[in-house]
Amino acid sequence: DAGLARMRACESGGNYRINTGNGFYGAYQYNLGTWANYGGFARPDLAPPAVQDAKAAATQAARGWNPWPACARKLGLM
Repeated sequence: DAGLARMRACESGGNYRINTGNGFYGAYQYNLGTWANYGGFARPDLAPPAVQDAKAAATQAARGWNPWPACARKLGLM
C-alpha cells in the first residue's frame, strides 16, 4: 500500500528495527499499548516487517490515519 509505505518512511525512515528510547517502536512507531503483543511479539521492533505491515494495515482500516496525526498531515492523508 502506497499510503502505508509513505507513512512508514515518515515515521521511521522505513526502519523496522528502530527503537530510539522514546516509547515508540518499529516502522510505524507504535507504543506498547496499541501494539498489544500483536502477532505474539512483545514490541514492534522485534517483529518482522510483514507483521508490522499487517498491524499497520489493520490499524489504518479501523482508525484511518488518526493514529499518525503529524505524518498524516505532512503527507496530506488527513
